Amino acid sequence: MISRRGKSNQFVRLLQLGIALALAFIAPASAGEEKTGKHLFILSGQSNMTGAVKAAFTTHVEEQYGKENSVVVMRMKSGRGIRFWVADYDQPADRGLTEKKMTSNGMEYKPLLESALAAVKAQSFDTVGFIWMQGESDANNRLSEVYEESFLKLVGQLRKDLKREDLYYVIGRINDYARSRPDNAHWHRVRETQVKLGKTRGNAWIDTDDLNGGDAKNPDGDIHFPRDGAVKLGQRFAKKAIELISKRPTRAASELKIKEEE
Repeated sequence: MISRRGKSNQFVRLLQLGIALALAFIAPASAGEEKTGKHLFILSGQSNMTGAVKAAFTTHVEEQYGKENSVVVMRMKSGRGIRFWVADYDQPADRGLTEKKMTSNGMEYKPLLESALAAVKAQSFDTVGFIWMQGESDANNRLSEVYEESFLKLVGQLRKDLKREDLYYVIGRINDYARSRPDNAHWHRVRETQVKLGKTRGNAWIDTDDLNGGDAKNPDGDIHFPRDGAVKLGQRFAKKAIELISKRPTRAASELKIKEEE
């Protein structure tokens, strides 16, 4: 008879094996293998990463690559700062969270990773993209100084856990609704940081300032996007992801470059 501990250990081993097999399918094809034509898109963020964004994004990438070649997963949580995706979040020394609150750091990361793994279903992908719409919480809570470091930790962890060093990202810059507030330095800093991150090689950022419903009566718009703005946001994300994928070198070109460098 197998003991309770034995059953528990057996379950853990099976779970680890399942994750390992899933990651094996996420991994890109090796140099000698044919491309699959399949693409995985992981969407995440806080309240502006809505179902309308996902729907518009999915429609656009499916039109480009086909429904059978486009896998889109999303994990969002309203009102969350980036620390909820980063277990080893390093908060500013002069204004921090209580030790109790810090225990929630990284709590959104595991569900995000599990969502990606659940969508794989024994498929191999040519590309994996991370689509990110978040930052309002960090700007409002005056935590902009550590935003860049935190985002890079998040992306680095995804690349490691998915075994995809070639994972690219597209950042949606938080909109400019706070431009008229007297105390908006952190809002501006988060925006600047997101542009800086998006300009790194192989990645991108998109502008959202015209999507927040601003008009003559309310020139600053709102922190949240109305439905039509959310739809346009999803389309912009998709177009930028498609653009990045189109610029990625083919395997033959990559191998030629390596040989030339040798």
